[in-house]
Amino acid sequence: MIVHIALILAVALAGGLFLLLTGRRQRDQQRTRLDVNRELYEQRKLELVQEREDGLLTENAFTRANAELDKRFVTENSELEQLHDQQVGRNIWLPAVLLVVLTVVLYSLFGSWSLQRQADEAIQALPELGKKVLTNDSAQTTREELETFALGLRQRLAREPDDAVAWLVYARSMTALGQLEQAIEAYKKSLSIEPNRVGTLLSYAQLLLQTGDEAMMPEAATMLRRVLEQEPSNQEGLSLLGFVAFQRGDWEQAITAWELLLQQIPESDERYQPVAAAVADAKQRLAATELELTVTVDVTEERLAEVPEGATLFVYVRAAEGPGMPAAVVRQPVTEFPVTVTLSDANAMLPDYRMSQLNQWQVMARISADEQIDAAEGDLDAVPLIIEPATAAVRLVIK
Repeated sequence: MIVHIALILAVALAGGLFLLLTGRRQRDQQRTRLDVNRELYEQRKLELVQEREDGLLTENAFTRANAELDKRFVTENSELEQLHDQQVGRNIWLPAVLLVVLTVVLYSLFGSWSLQRQADEAIQALPELGKKVLTNDSAQTTREELETFALGLRQRLAREPDDAVAWLVYARSMTALGQLEQAIEAYKKSLSIEPNRVGTLLSYAQLLLQTGDEAMMPEAATMLRRVLEQEPSNQEGLSLLGFVAFQRGDWEQAITAWELLLQQIPESDERYQPVAAAVADAKQRLAATELELTVTVDVTEERLAEVPEGATLFVYVRAAEGPGMPAAVVRQPVTEFPVTVTLSDANAMLPDYRMSQLNQWQVMARISADEQIDAAEGDLDAVPLIIEPATAAVRLVIK
């Protein structure tokens, strides 16, 4: 292939040199004719001056003759330059076209031939490379071999597009090469042919998780549920489903999946302790989400008279140290006091920022005239309390 590319470049270089020399020769020819024309012009100028001095030309006749000579000189030079441009166009146009056509033909012949040769070699090497690649021994397989193997698979799939296993192997090859988009498309193609192949479902779910894109989590969970519908005790499926559930904050599903996994592996298994620790973590998080805080808000007699008509009461919990955004909030119209509300993760403003995630709670209450939780002039605030999450109930007074 390198030889063919070198040949094409040599042809292009030779053509370029030919056009350069042709243009230079024509420029030299034009310069010679212009020099002769200028010499004749200057000689005639001298003759007119001499004729005027000898009395052969009057001053008026000399002026007219001099002007006519200048005009003729300019006209002749313009005609020479125009003629030169036409000659250059005629002389260079045909070689240039021939050069372009020759280059394209050579590239098409040798470039296409080279690509086809690579494809044929990849097909021939497919069985031997397949044995090496499918052993999963990455230390023995070079990237070049993996690329050749993938090329061979593409040629095979072009002829046999309904081979689900070949699509699966191709997807895994693309994953190893870091071509995740192509890998995803290949997995989808394989599953469209054989929707319930467990190995494909698991590999596809692993790839979706590997992307780190949260938008891929639901689809990964769907793949894993399909695995467990067919094989409820599939250890890899249980492990991955627990991971997906944990990432999505579904502590109950994570605990269920991982406890089923623990029932199948002995304590001596190296996986046992990490999974057991993950279960304990998920249970702790689940317990935190089940915590509720009952808050009673009251107002002193002096302040009660300052409560504006149509005001709004906000009762909320935020971090004792850190961002001021509420982790849980209850909003309701002001009626009679005291008012009692219950706060929990169900009152979170954001799905990924909840009471259960905080080490300490700062409990606050505010009466707002403009229906906004942000502090403003005229708001009535209770004295905030900082408490531990295990606290069940508190009382706040606006005074």
